[in-house]
Amino acid sequence: MKDLRKQLSGHKSLVFIDLEGTQITHEIIEIGAYKTIIKDDLSIKKIFKPFKVYVKPKGSVGAVVTRITGIDSKLIREKGVTFRTAQQMLQKYLGRDYKKCLFIAYGDQDAKMFINSAEHNMDASMEEARFIAKHTFDFNAFMRKYITTEQGNTYSLTKALELFGIDFSGQAHDACADAYNLAMLYKAFLSNKPLVRSEYEKTLLRGHGLPEPVAKLMNHLRENGHVNQEEFDRFVDEALA
Repeated sequence: MKDLRKQLSGHKSLVFIDLEGTQITHEIIEIGAYKTIIKDDLSIKKIFKPFKVYVKPKGSVGAVVTRITGIDSKLIREKGVTFRTAQQMLQKYLGRDYKKCLFIAYGDQDAKMFINSAEHNMDASMEEARFIAKHTFDFNAFMRKYITTEQGNTYSLTKALELFGIDFSGQAHDACADAYNLAMLYKAFLSNKPLVRSEYEKTLLRGHGLPEPVAKLMNHLRENGHVNQEEFDRFVDEALA
């Protein structure tokens, strides 16, 4: 796929990553990641052992976050490290590929949380946080170009996997499990081209976000199997009336 190849250009190592964060300050409390090496056709050639670390935030975890993730202040006190230490551990895990990696996340919050954590921890490296934020690719936003719900919205990670016939592996909202399942969704998106094409056609025909005449044209095409110039002219006139 040309669009994906453009996004991944120059990267041979993809890091599928997921973060859990505090309820109010949106600081990182858990990092889960899987480093991979990809082939020229963008498929995954090798997937490394996972990276997981709990991180001590300056703000409180929050009751809602604890209920969703199972992470509480006691766990953080016992197993957490400083954000700066977590940065160093992640760099060590990625090794010499660190500066060549592209981080793959599902949503735009992960990139923002690196910045938030650096802002709350003056001993941390803002430069490294910005580097990761800048080199994070939102696979959720990418997929929305091709696959959407009936309402034109994006699928959750779990629902996207279901669409491809894949069961979620592990516990949802565990950072490592989410990162692994994101890698599996990436693999499925590349390998199941007939399903991607079918869903892309549906997305196009729904016409969400298109100018009114074009949306009407696409809906007419879906319902009738054809459209002519006279009908298109009518849609344009209706939009300008």
